[in-house]
Amino acid sequence: MKTKKLIKALVAAAMLACVTAAFFGYDTDLACRIQPAATIWFLIVLLLTPIVGRLFCECFCPLGIIQSIVNWIFHPKTNVRRVCTRLPESHAQQTVRWTVLAVSVVLVATGFGAIGWLLTPYSIYGKALTLFAPGVAIFATVVVLAAFGKGRLWCNWICPVGTLFNLLSKKSVCAHKIGHGCANCKACFANGSGNGERIPRAKRVAEGDALAGVETGNGKDGVTRREALKGVAVLAATEALDKTTDGGYAPVSLPGVPERPAAVLPPGAADRKAFNVKCVACGLCITNCKGNCLTASTNLKRFGQPEMDFRRGYCLLGCNYSCGHVCPTGAINWIPRLARKNVHMGHAIWKKDLCIRATDGVQCTACSRKCPVGAIHIVEGFPVVDKTVCIGCGACEHVCPARPMPAIFVKGFEQQRLVWPIDEGGLLAEMKTLVMSGVSCVAAKDGVIVAQETGCGIMPIMKLLSDGKLAHALVVDKVVGRAAAAICIVGKAKKVHAMMMSAEAASLLKAHGVEASADKTVPKILNRDLTDSCPMEQTIDGIEDPAEMVKALRSRLGI
Repeated sequence: MKTKKLIKALVAAAMLACVTAAFFGYDTDLACRIQPAATIWFLIVLLLTPIVGRLFCECFCPLGIIQSIVNWIFHPKTNVRRVCTRLPESHAQQTVRWTVLAVSVVLVATGFGAIGWLLTPYSIYGKALTLFAPGVAIFATVVVLAAFGKGRLWCNWICPVGTLFNLLSKKSVCAHKIGHGCANCKACFANGSGNGERIPRAKRVAEGDALAGVETGNGKDGVTRREALKGVAVLAATEALDKTTDGGYAPVSLPGVPERPAAVLPPGAADRKAFNVKCVACGLCITNCKGNCLTASTNLKRFGQPEMDFRRGYCLLGCNYSCGHVCPTGAINWIPRLARKNVHMGHAIWKKDLCIRATDGVQCTACSRKCPVGAIHIVEGFPVVDKTVCIGCGACEHVCPARPMPAIFVKGFEQQRLVWPIDEGGLLAEMKTLVMSGVSCVAAKDGVIVAQETGCGIMPIMKLLSDGKLAHALVVDKVVGRAAAAICIVGKAKKVHAMMMSAEAASLLKAHGVEASADKTVPKILNRDLTDSCPMEQTIDGIEDPAEMVKALRSRLGI
């Protein structure tokens, strides 16, 4: 029996350590995947319960483990194992626990998943570790009940998960057995001897009961309770001061939170309704967010669930779905085949009456300069958002200097837009179709078309070069001569395909490591009258360095 208890204690300690470490950036988030949620891991735990009993509550549940630790500290026992969790339930206890379970199920089923999951153990523990005030309050209540009660009162009276496990473990093969004739007198809880004799308080203190010494507040056995509370108060005040100052010197003026038509969800939370049902608001994604932009929602329907707050950060394109990697319930999906920039969480909305360009006449370009996907451009003196390119990362809102509210903010999508890449053959066919329909040149990266331009001569492809769209791209153009080839080489294109390409252009591209292909190959590109070489080809005649060619072309075009 002692060996069995020791094994359980070691498993519980390891589980609590792994779960806690996951909230501090350690790679132990797998320990959180058995938490109550609609996942295969939790289903396995449920199916094992009729055999192993409430092992989840004893060894895998962080609140259950913490309650056991607190009970062990405040109510130490020696020989008799407490059996109150398996004694007959009162009518009041059954009423409370089944009511809580029924209400939780109804809330999850009706779209209020954040409230429905609120009383589950991992959700409470996660909220406490992320310092979400309601979660801290519930966690403190659990600890207090464990300290002043007998047994895991939260598990046996309130926790909907405890109710479920209690039902499934009633006929468990490995259930703890109670002696015949036990009348629930609890006499064995007095001193562990079973004779009902209680040990005087003074004797316990004399025998080294450290807790009793602390409770007397005499300071002889260590720090008194009053001193400990003072220390906590000082630490809390220091933390609050750090959050309102920049390095302890200059005050930071954070913008207000804009009224969004819809909250912005983490990348990979593709469907808002499904996310609301699946997310248990454990907070793992919040603590592991690389951009420091996830926060717990205070909205009633999304209470405690993550949403974007761009005041202190924004969603980084370089982040490889860190929130999706750690999500234990599948509410946030990790999409390995999809580049982060191809997940559109929402789009930015600009407010002219708040922009300092309109109110103060300041020529601010923060939003356009900081947009990582180039979705914002200054047109006729004011920002214009290209909603087809914007992914809703919040970089523009984060850097906007307008106060008290940012002049640009992000509206979230009900269903996030996932731009899936296609194979090169299909992509090339689509790009050629665009060119044949009137587009001059098209650029694609990572299986997705990123730019297309129309116009005459080499101006469209020169525009792609100026916008930085050629780097590592597949480029399709109507006509490619040495001039267009030089532009693609300088722009660091990966592959160039043309409806018509000169042999000289193909040789130049291949000489500089750029793949080249064409539907039709000709000796050289002629002018419109077909009487001589193209004027742009004549401009670079005799020049071999692509960079010098582009310089000459810019001079000829006056750009």
